[in-house]
Amino acid sequence: MSLDLRIYPLTKGITELCATVLCSDRLDFDSDYDIFDQLIDYRGDGHEIPIQTEPIPPQMSIVEYWDEGTRKTRDDAFGHRLTFVYVKQLKELKVPNNASSKNKAIKAFINALPDDTPIILMWR
Repeated sequence: MSLDLRIYPLTKGITELCATVLCSDRLDFDSDYDIFDQLIDYRGDGHEIPIQTEPIPPQMSIVEYWDEGTRKTRDDAFGHRLTFVYVKQLKELKVPNNASSKNKAIKAFINALPDDTPIILMWR
């Protein structure tokens, strides 16, 4: 099984959002379990996760663009509730020296955002 991560940086705070959020900005990490291990217990071994995420609010759904059109969801590809994290926390993400250039660029983008920017995590 492969695990992929797409992030959606939001322009408004989580508490300011309406029920449906159009997620037009998205960044796809290259698969890197050293990075993913800091955000999710994908192995199910109960290890400590350094960056804690929160479930999206109960009233919130996202709409994302696909080749076939748009799709509204509250869950990731595994059927789990979407989560989010603030940039301030995500700035703590450690990107290994041998990480792909794309993952390093995404981390640089995250570091440039204001600390209170929420980012939705979509595991695929």
